[in-house]
Amino acid sequence: MTQKELAEEKLIGMLQAAELPVRGSYRCGEVQAILGIGRATFWRLMGRVEKDEHGRLVHPDCLDSFSLRTQRRVSYTELVEFLARNNSYTRMNAVDPMQMGLFE
Repeated sequence: MTQKELAEEKLIGMLQAAELPVRGSYRCGEVQAILGIGRATFWRLMGRVEKDEHGRLVHPDCLDSFSLRTQRRVSYTELVEFLARNNSYTRMNAVDPMQMGLFE
C-alpha cells in the first residue's frame, strides 16, 4: 500500500471513531473531533498554511482550508494528505529512540 492509501484507511477509521460519514468536506468542530485536537491547535494548523511558487505547502504540519459562506471547511482529500504528510515527516525527522538509551 502507498503512503496515501494508508493515510486514507487511517482517516476512515478516525471518521468511524468520531461517528462521522465520509463526505467531501468537514466543518471546524468536525475536524477537531476527527484529529483529536483542540480549538487552538486547529487554528494554529490553519494559520501555518504557506505555499511556495509551485503551489506546494511549505510546512507539513498545516491544514489547508476553504470558506463556504461563513464557515471554514477542510476537504476530505486535504485530511488524507495531512495524515500522509505528517506520518512521513515524523518518521523521517524523528529522534532516534535509542538516543536516550546512551545516557542511561
